[in-house]
Amino acid sequence: MISLLKRFLAPGLLLLIFACAPLIAPFSEQAYQNATSLKARSLALVALSGDDFAAHGEEAHTLLIDVDAAYEYAKGIPKNQLSTSAWAEMRDPAGGLIGEFVAKWQRTGKQNVAFREAKAELIAEGFDAIICLEVYKRSPQTCDSAEGQ
Repeated sequence: MISLLKRFLAPGLLLLIFACAPLIAPFSEQAYQNATSLKARSLALVALSGDDFAAHGEEAHTLLIDVDAAYEYAKGIPKNQLSTSAWAEMRDPAGGLIGEFVAKWQRTGKQNVAFREAKAELIAEGFDAIICLEVYKRSPQTCDSAEGQ
């Protein structure tokens, strides 16, 4: 009887222990700050894209390096694949967000108002998703309720 309990109880306890382990990385204040500050800087840069790229090229490249650094930070945190994937999309020159915006601006020069506004909305939504994910790690809730914080 005791060996039967040991045979089923030990694996059951191990399963319970591992089932209680978090499946996602814990909240990171640094990751949250990265996302919020890079969102503001990205949207400010998009607003400047009515000018020639050359006038803001250094600022654009610095922003992309900082986005790359945020990606690398997220990638270095265990169990952080969701955030890492979101940052990868944000920086991708073909991903539709800030990486692609800067690449297109550099290629084509000044961007028209309609394009800037549409891209600003998409980029903001991308950053909001990253921010929401980080907030969720601290206090599980829906993204809609996280936006009110």
